[in-house]
Amino acid sequence: MNTKIGRNDPCWCGSGKKYKKCHLNRADQPPAKYHELASGLLDLRRGERKCLYRLPSGPCTGKVIKAHSISRSAALSKIARSGHVYQPDGNPFEIQKRSGNIAHKLVGIGDASTFTGFCSAHDATLFRPIDSNIVPTREQLLLLHYRSLCRELYVKRPTIETNQLLRNADSGKPLPMQRYVQSLVAARDHGLQLAVQELESDKSVGDNAILNQDYSNFIGCTLRFGKTPTLACAGFTNPVYDFSGRQLQDLLDLDKPAFNISFTLLPTDNGGILAFGWSASGDHVCRPFVSSLLSVPDDRKSDAVVQLIFDCCENHVVQPDWWEGLPDQTKLDLQQRFLNWTDIRPVNTTALIPGVIRYADWGFEGDSWV
Repeated sequence: MNTKIGRNDPCWCGSGKKYKKCHLNRADQPPAKYHELASGLLDLRRGERKCLYRLPSGPCTGKVIKAHSISRSAALSKIARSGHVYQPDGNPFEIQKRSGNIAHKLVGIGDASTFTGFCSAHDATLFRPIDSNIVPTREQLLLLHYRSLCRELYVKRPTIETNQLLRNADSGKPLPMQRYVQSLVAARDHGLQLAVQELESDKSVGDNAILNQDYSNFIGCTLRFGKTPTLACAGFTNPVYDFSGRQLQDLLDLDKPAFNISFTLLPTDNGGILAFGWSASGDHVCRPFVSSLLSVPDDRKSDAVVQLIFDCCENHVVQPDWWEGLPDQTKLDLQQRFLNWTDIRPVNTTALIPGVIRYADWGFEGDSWV
């Protein structure tokens, strides 16, 4: 920044534009308008419309639909009230109205947890084994994992572009603030690029497992509950701290791969099931994570699962009667926890340790590993 930049030189911010088309006189420009940034975010969040299933012969050519990442028949219909469930409202305009807080809104189960990531043929045939009662088999756990993984990839890919929208957030700001904003954007871009690469790698493992019907590189664990859970989710995350507060991996060390785990909570014919899944390469991180949950007292395991969902997974739905019946302070606690998966606040190392608030008790009945 101490070297004079020519008007036609590449801009110092790394955008790839010429200086005259980017940060020249940026401090004198009008401040960025929130509604313009939010509109761009909404457009990009809609994601691509293409089937993510990999065919041996090439890309799928079927008609892409609004596929459910949480099964409509196996889950949504079982916890809905009059065909509706609550799900998080990620509309940036609504979030602004609530001063940055994310609330839940009632939606019809036809629209809950949908994404345009599969064609009608593959959504119907590929996931048929998990659209009925979960046994579970190793194939079922792999398919639950694969659907959550594809949905995460569908969401994560556009975040690279949405992050670039933030380059204009320093308009009208003095040079030190411009440098700060651009450094944050650059660092976040690097992290997002690595995250997408890791997801693509995980998806390749899943693609091969499905195509070859070989699940030997996949590990899973299920927890069974005697009562119908009041939530359902299809989550995917990098476990950093376990249910005792012990650190499992350091996501800030970009020289090391980040290991992912999926977790799917579904009602069953006899209660409910929580299914974890991960690739064998991440067993040293994911197995201790699940083991720490199993170490939680049985009567607090449901509370721990609720905390996991609100801390790590925006792709969840909530049974209306349960949500509306919670005390206001409990709702507030969960909504505050929901900010933990965003970039708004620093990582809470003890977030998953069950506290004094009780959320649910679905009657833990046992676990099994595959």
